[in-house]
Amino acid sequence: FRCLTCSGDHAWCRACILEAHKSLPFHKMQQWNGKCFGDTSLMQMGYLWHMGHGGRPCPSSQGSWEWEDLDVHIDKQGEGTGSHIASETSPPTMSLTIIHSTGVFTHNILWCHCPGSLQQYLQLLKAGLFPASISWPRTAFTFDALDNFLIDALECKTSASSFFQKLRRLTNNAFPDTVPDRYRELMRVSRQWRDLMNRKHFGFGHSSLVKPGPGNLALFCAACPQPGINMPLHWQHNWLIMQRYVVDGNFTAQHMNMRQPHLNVSLSDGLGYMVTEAGYQAHLSSVMESKDRSSCSNHRAVNAANTNRSNLRATGVAATACARHGCFVPHAVVDFQKGECHMNVDYSICNAINHHSHDIDTSLIIYDVGCQWCIHFAERLDLVNILFLITESINHDRTVKTLLKKYKRAIKGINDTKSPFDELTHSLDDEKIAIWKMMKRRLWRNEGNILTFISSRLIKVIHHYYSPTMAEIRLRLTEAENAKTGRLGTVSWIIQGINLEDAQDGLRSEFRHLPSDATAAQKATLQEKQQKLSARITAFHETADAMTEGIELEAGMVHKDDARFCWAEDEEHDWEAHVADLEDDSELVDDEISAEDMGLWIPSSVPHDQVTSAHLLALQAEELELRQGQANDCLEKIRLALGDKAVIYRQHFQSANSVWTGTRSKQEAQRCRIKIDKYVRSYQRARSAMERLGMDRESLETVYQEILAEQLSIDKEVTEENRFGQGSDKLAWFWRVNNGKKDQTDTWMDEFYRVNWLKAKARWNRWEEELSLVQHEMGWTVSWFKSQEEKWQLRWHQATKPGHQPYAHKQVLVWKAFAAEAEEKFKDKLLIMI
Repeated sequence: FRCLTCSGDHAWCRACILEAHKSLPFHKMQQWNGKCFGDTSLMQMGYLWHMGHGGRPCPSSQGSWEWEDLDVHIDKQGEGTGSHIASETSPPTMSLTIIHSTGVFTHNILWCHCPGSLQQYLQLLKAGLFPASISWPRTAFTFDALDNFLIDALECKTSASSFFQKLRRLTNNAFPDTVPDRYRELMRVSRQWRDLMNRKHFGFGHSSLVKPGPGNLALFCAACPQPGINMPLHWQHNWLIMQRYVVDGNFTAQHMNMRQPHLNVSLSDGLGYMVTEAGYQAHLSSVMESKDRSSCSNHRAVNAANTNRSNLRATGVAATACARHGCFVPHAVVDFQKGECHMNVDYSICNAINHHSHDIDTSLIIYDVGCQWCIHFAERLDLVNILFLITESINHDRTVKTLLKKYKRAIKGINDTKSPFDELTHSLDDEKIAIWKMMKRRLWRNEGNILTFISSRLIKVIHHYYSPTMAEIRLRLTEAENAKTGRLGTVSWIIQGINLEDAQDGLRSEFRHLPSDATAAQKATLQEKQQKLSARITAFHETADAMTEGIELEAGMVHKDDARFCWAEDEEHDWEAHVADLEDDSELVDDEISAEDMGLWIPSSVPHDQVTSAHLLALQAEELELRQGQANDCLEKIRLALGDKAVIYRQHFQSANSVWTGTRSKQEAQRCRIKIDKYVRSYQRARSAMERLGMDRESLETVYQEILAEQLSIDKEVTEENRFGQGSDKLAWFWRVNNGKKDQTDTWMDEFYRVNWLKAKARWNRWEEELSLVQHEMGWTVSWFKSQEEKWQLRWHQATKPGHQPYAHKQVLVWKAFAAEAEEKFKDKLLIMI
């Protein structure tokens, strides 16, 4: 014989294998038949399972039932047999089908017959077997099999049918139908086992006098405030102490009408998350069903409430859970009879509000159809007083991990929103901000809610720059150019070069606008512009010899347009194909290098670190200041153009009531986008020149940053002010530079900055509040674990039975470990609870 379950390579005789498996009745055996190993079982080998006495025969057996306590004796076949082999003088046995986590087994059972011995079902329970029947057990389930089924159902969503079919396959994969079918017994026993384990886990097995009440066999959220459980005795009322619940319905959890409803026996009616059936039905019979039609266009749940489905006992369920952590509230899950009726949801919400809510007078209810549900909620409560007469399996390791994630996200949110808010504040007019603050305080005072602001010691002072325009810089440099360079006209010459760059960009833009089937007149016009621009560039280069005192400059900077900011001009044309046509078209280009592609000889043509002439250094200093003015002007124009584009989308494009109006609005938005791309290209040329002129890296990374395509989207504060996911939004960097003070002279931009400043401050304050709330939730979680530990400490001291004391102490150690782990992970993050 050999055992497939035991590790190692073994070969036993009958007596040895039975002796080795005296306490291992669920191992799988095979016997050598002369050619190969074939399946067999311990029962076929003569194994007897004795109840009681540690697996040994009952000493009260008499007469022919007596057993010889010999190691080995010889049977009729001459094979060695042990003390667990049935013989002709063996006592009568009972065959018992046993379902284990590794398969289905059948064993011969011998009961204990000692005076005062336990009943048969109790003997099975002491042996770790749960009988399917109390009066006449013929089937039993091991505790391990029942625990495995509950875990499979929880984690793998395994049905009872699939679980038992798996066991049949493990027993005999070739012929699973030969294995006894105990699916119905599994359905019944698993419910009994779950109910008994729940009562044991919640401490109701330690006293037969204390009966569980509504919701007492369910755990609630450890991180939510619960007076008398996880909060100090003298806590203060503020915005932190609030019940935050989310309500929703699930119409996939349907229950069909039973043919014999009297056979549906409830083991824990109202003791878990579902409400008590009798009280719930009494509530439904005492209220008037609402026939209101929903006025909300986004939700159909209220209208679906009048839909009748006669074949269903329950069309779905409604549940209330804590909004921040998703834990269901005990005794708050209700059935729907037709649809999402208000009377069903009222019962769930009111039970949730009354759960561990002593002295908490504020509740936040989040409900997708709350706009319709709350209309007559107060009237419904006045009519049905029974709603407020009700008194009072979560993964706790996951609760700790969730709070740590919330803490990290809050810290990141503060870092992402505070600096942009401070930069935006410094870029705006102080008088305007003072007016906005006064308006906000007046609004909060009228609403009765005043937020507490973060102390000024947390505000990091950010150095900001005043951004003068190019005209202001030109005036100042012109007045002082003789003193610095000793030569007049250098400022005008540099500005002429910058204007030539803009003219080249405009000419390239016109080439991109040229259709693929351009006429001869259109091509001639562009050729004339090329010639004029080429003449201007030649004259500019002749002046450069005098301005630079004959210094040899590079061939000039050749600027390449960024393709990301050219597509707006070419959406109606195939730009790449068109450019290829231009390159091959000899009619348009007479010179070797086109005017729009010529390099310009300006001071920035030479990198700053390669300049050796003092005169050229002075010219570069002047150009650097002029380039700063150019960049500032471009940023101001970009902001204004983006604001205009947002207004077009808000007032015209989204509300267009005809094809003609929509087309005109789209054309206006397209023109705005072309202007924005033009200003961005000009800014890029200015920034590239400043980089070559030696501007410090800090200014390029903070004040004159690179503009990305995604930063030029329409401002959603204007077009989608009620959108989701605004918690970490922030304005692009160019909205927060100092030129915002000048932009506020425009009525539209003043309103734009007002909305964005208020929302930027609200986002920062929101993350500050989130951090404070998460830190308090960490403290409430630790206190909740300690309260559970204290409950089991009390049960341990009050326990009188030997089995109750060890189990209570084991639970004390479990909850102490939860509390210790939470304190370790929350170290340096907790606040003193209020």
